[in-house]
Amino acid sequence: MSDLLPTNFVGTAGAAVQTTDGNCRVYFQNKEYQIYQMMLTDPTSTTYTLQNLMTSPLPTARINTPIAAVSWSELQEIRVYYITADSKVQEMYFSKSGGMHKGHVLGTAVENSAFLYAQVAVKPRLVVRVGFQSSADPKTITEAVWDAGWKTRVL
Repeated sequence: MSDLLPTNFVGTAGAAVQTTDGNCRVYFQNKEYQIYQMMLTDPTSTTYTLQNLMTSPLPTARINTPIAAVSWSELQEIRVYYITADSKVQEMYFSKSGGMHKGHVLGTAVENSAFLYAQVAVKPRLVVRVGFQSSADPKTITEAVWDAGWKTRVL
């Protein structure tokens, strides 16, 4: 039996992305509050590999951060989003050619907000949407949208 998740609070967040054949990556905050990637390469097996994504120079994740993730090109490109200890919406990105890296700060979330989502469209062009509850306009949804550059809009 694994000992992966924190038990001092209820509601640990997670996100997953996968290929069409079931190769899967699961993102979660472990019991030391680090964001990890669990790699499952066989959908019929419980065997997995763990990778701590916070070993590179990434801002510290907020305890009990929500996590959102998107991928395209059969996991050749992955984006993971979380909220930092100072309430910034942080992107980290994986590219097959270069590993996991720190990405953009997309805005500032309401303190302790659990609202975070990500969506991707690859046709007719790449568009990534990341929604969160912004401290600047907390009564609605703010989206950071990548469409050949990041822009923010309020829904």
